[in-house]
Amino acid sequence: MDEKKFRMFMEKNNVEKETIERSIALVKEFDGFLKQKGTTVDRASGKDFYEYSNHLVDQGENTLEAYLSILRYGLVANPDLYLAAMEVLDGREVMENLSRRLIEEFGDDIRNKVFEGISLPPLGIPPDKKPEYTKKLLPRLEKVLGVERCCQFLNQGLRDRYEQWRKPDRERFLKSKNIDEFLKTKRSAYLQELEKHFKDGTFYFTQRITAPVLDFIANDPYIEGGVRKGDVLIVRKIPCMADEYLRETDEQKRRYYYCHCPWVREALVKSPQPVSPIFCNCSAGYYRAYWEIVLDQPIEVKVLKSVLSGDLVCEFAVHLPADVVEAAEKSP
Repeated sequence: MDEKKFRMFMEKNNVEKETIERSIALVKEFDGFLKQKGTTVDRASGKDFYEYSNHLVDQGENTLEAYLSILRYGLVANPDLYLAAMEVLDGREVMENLSRRLIEEFGDDIRNKVFEGISLPPLGIPPDKKPEYTKKLLPRLEKVLGVERCCQFLNQGLRDRYEQWRKPDRERFLKSKNIDEFLKTKRSAYLQELEKHFKDGTFYFTQRITAPVLDFIANDPYIEGGVRKGDVLIVRKIPCMADEYLRETDEQKRRYYYCHCPWVREALVKSPQPVSPIFCNCSAGYYRAYWEIVLDQPIEVKVLKSVLSGDLVCEFAVHLPADVVEAAEKSP
């Protein structure tokens, strides 16, 4: 373990001193576990990480701080650990939010019908175990609520809203002449961000940005930024594993490489539709939350295409408010 390099990394990123010391101690515990198995944190694989994660769950030591510590160390010394920790942490709030929101909107009885015999997943379960929860819970949710109400419920999103993370975009929108100017500057900033990751060789979330990926994104204005068509903004996701997606020819594998949802993706390896496409309303809710924060008013977002419906992309229609469209149409 390169403690000196790890400490310098955290100090550079303004991590509090107490957190630094705890993080070092937690990574040392992981290193000690690995040494008993003939390896170290600097050589550990994703498989080694998941084995340790199962150990943490069994011991009741699967804390967020433990995973964040390993993730940070992975950024410093072992990309495989970073990616594995990201996979564990990605979407960790979804099932808890599902449980909580069912209680808030429909009461304990409905929540208990959906979750009967199913405990909330512990932090730390590996990616291939996450879809098992969706496979069990979604049919129950659909049966209890009905298709239409289920779609409406999921469309509110099960991810956190990330208000503080998205607040700067609200401020940029207010400084823009209209929605079109905002979209233009948003796309420019996005491409610059990807170019920086490409030049620096750093991760964009869980993927490396390659030259083919940059070219692909630059030539598809629908990705992340979106294209306005009257009162509708059409937006697509960047593939979760874009370089692999571009090189793959098998359509089912391409859908796997495209999908971002940690509660579905690994199941796409074995089945083209492991769960109902209804669940993709949750992804619509992700965009809905973003645009409601940016525009500071209620927004309707619909799923147009999704990999669970057999498409090779996930595409959404963001229905823009009349005042936002009017301001854009009036501009010279």
